[in-house]
Amino acid sequence: MPEYEDNPAGRLRTLLIELHRTPPNTVAWDATVRVLAPQASASSPEALRAMTRLLELPADIRRAVDALDEDEEEKEHLLEHLDKVETFLANVASRNHILEQVFKVLAAGGDVPNSAAVQSLGTCSRRLHRYSPEPVIPREEVDALIESVTTLMGDIRASSLENAAKILLLHHLHRLLQALDLIRITGAAPVEEGLDAFRGALSRNPEAMQEAEQHGFTERLAAIANTIARLFDISRGIRQLGTETHAVIEQGAHVIEQTRHLLP
Repeated sequence: MPEYEDNPAGRLRTLLIELHRTPPNTVAWDATVRVLAPQASASSPEALRAMTRLLELPADIRRAVDALDEDEEEKEHLLEHLDKVETFLANVASRNHILEQVFKVLAAGGDVPNSAAVQSLGTCSRRLHRYSPEPVIPREEVDALIESVTTLMGDIRASSLENAAKILLLHHLHRLLQALDLIRITGAAPVEEGLDAFRGALSRNPEAMQEAEQHGFTERLAAIANTIARLFDISRGIRQLGTETHAVIEQGAHVIEQTRHLLP
């Protein structure tokens, strides 16, 4: 059965399964940081930021389910085992347990992928995918963008740009980089928000844009912005095609059902 990462339940499920592939005697906090922020040390600000955002994922799931056009009983069913996942995440955040210990919250026998909690996340994810999917940027594209943004930031720091322009560019590029780093947890929406904020800041500061152009940075800034915009356009196009296909299938099924009533 297909699984999706275009919603918070799907992203959390994917992270749990990937974490389960880690040696069970690894400290749970350290293992989770390696999955979420491979380049960060376990005690770094980047690790703390990623873990903080991970702990917020269950709340994101609850908000997404609450927005569905479903009755309360069905919503409760979709969230049935989320409390176990929250207990698991709290144990990870305590830094006092190894993976083998914390995974017992989800599956006493160790079969985490087939546990009720993980299966429930899958069910919830498929429902959210059907009714409220988010844009998705492929991981290889995310990695390429992270490399481009990081390299550009280094070149801007080393340049002779005026301080005001340099601070403005680095601030927004850093915000964009953080959104890309956390995309496996938050999804792609913060990346688009960061891009919109960056474009708005540049439009309000023509002097900074002129400085960037004089130092040869505008083409690279535009390339990053255009790549992100293109990836969102592609994702939304695929989503629209999927929605239309689903509607056609449902319409066809309805016609078939109506035809059956006409047959002797």
